[in-house]
Amino acid sequence: MKKINESFICINCGKHVTQAAKTCRNHCPYCFVSLHVDDTIPGDRNTECRWKMYPIAYEIRNGQLKICFQCKICKKLHRNKRTDDDKVEKLDEYIKLYKELIY
Repeated sequence: MKKINESFICINCGKHVTQAAKTCRNHCPYCFVSLHVDDTIPGDRNTECRWKMYPIAYEIRNGQLKICFQCKICKKLHRNKRTDDDKVEKLDEYIKLYKELIY
């Protein structure tokens, strides 16, 4: 299966988001909104939903930050690794804000 890792314009804040160096990125490192594009494998781009996903929580596992995203429409959950350029200092603030949009 071919994984797709490409730059994009964020559907939430409009900023240009570059490719991630070590993983297939699908969330904005500035506002943390994601587009529900992956189905079962990061980078597969096989879902038909294509709606906004918001961060709802995060955890640190094996020394690595993983962000949990939930789709606004279908409610599917995805966990993504933090990328080096994620602005994590605002993550708690965004999680609180976005939870109101999801529930």
